[in-house]
Amino acid sequence: MTIRIVPATLACAASLLAAGVVTGVTIGTASAQQSQALKEIPADKAKLTGAMTVDYNSRSTRSTSGTDLYEISDLAVADLMILKGSVQRTPGKSLVYSVKFDVVNPSNPSQIAREVAILRGDLQIDNNGRYIPDAGRLRIDVVKGNQTTSAFGGSIQGRNVARWWEVGEQFRKAQKEATKIYSRVVDGKTVSIQVKNPDPLRFERTQLAAGPFSFLPETRVSGNLDYDYELGNWLTDANGVSFSYAVADRSFTDRVSGSIRYVEENGTFSDKAGKKKPYTGYYEYNLRWNEQQTNNDQSFFDAGAAQAQSDAFFSSADQSKPGLYGRVYYNDTEDACRRVKGEDGKDACVGPTRSEVTWDLKAEKLTYAQLGNWVKLETLILGPLTDE
Repeated sequence: MTIRIVPATLACAASLLAAGVVTGVTIGTASAQQSQALKEIPADKAKLTGAMTVDYNSRSTRSTSGTDLYEISDLAVADLMILKGSVQRTPGKSLVYSVKFDVVNPSNPSQIAREVAILRGDLQIDNNGRYIPDAGRLRIDVVKGNQTTSAFGGSIQGRNVARWWEVGEQFRKAQKEATKIYSRVVDGKTVSIQVKNPDPLRFERTQLAAGPFSFLPETRVSGNLDYDYELGNWLTDANGVSFSYAVADRSFTDRVSGSIRYVEENGTFSDKAGKKKPYTGYYEYNLRWNEQQTNNDQSFFDAGAAQAQSDAFFSSADQSKPGLYGRVYYNDTEDACRRVKGEDGKDACVGPTRSEVTWDLKAEKLTYAQLGNWVKLETLILGPLTDE
């Protein structure tokens, strides 16, 4: 179902000022929708910035609720929209969404329609670890202007591990089981790394809801995003993650490939307001849209050059190709954490009880549809992405 709301045109500027808010009208023609959806985001606007705090109550001795709380504040998606709200997660059972969208007038960025739409409903998790949006009616509701609904659907086969203290055991099992080779083309040369028994998030006929703009289409997602227990990285295999959608009368498929590499270290960074903040680690994004596919016959892991191959594979030095680059910072604390016995027999925290997360990503040569699709997918896999 197509959403029928966008920020108002200048023709209704007088009424907007009188009301003190920006209301919505439809972009009526197919050519107008196609033009906006497929428009490359201007370089100075092509950013994904914002913050989130996560209280892992399921790991805290201060809480008996067992429900983790994600609070998203001003997650700005280019000059397109701003997300803010909450997600309540009961590990292994469900995520309950209440995330509101402010939308920006593409013709006049100073005009912002507040709380035009809301992402709400449940993302339920079955006994096999499969995430099922249909079961909890997860959807985007436009609540101002022409009120409409667009649903998420399909399923996502989740990672096997949901608890921090199982990671060591999973890694030990991985060392004894199958390995998988990941390859990409760097400077015209195929480089490969080897991962021991990666754990996939598998997208099975996953459907991303349309909206909150009429030009952001319903999208189907397929493929895997694999987790590496040894290093904490996320990887795509040779098939990548595919996003299929239609704009006006044209069909498109984007293939996203690359890595989200985890780096555990202490440091400081400057947020978008210029304020210095500490971090205990970060995810480094090096995701490419429609990059050159590798030839399977050239995908070969050379154990003798493993470190050089790894350095080349994860290098984000070249950020000229269409993609998503930058860092998502984490500042983790373990105050009042629940404890279990470690391998040395001593009690250890099961993981952080609180994370302060800050997005600082740059979209290079992506369209509004491409970035919008990625943000919706990342919102769906919020739980697994923040587990480790």
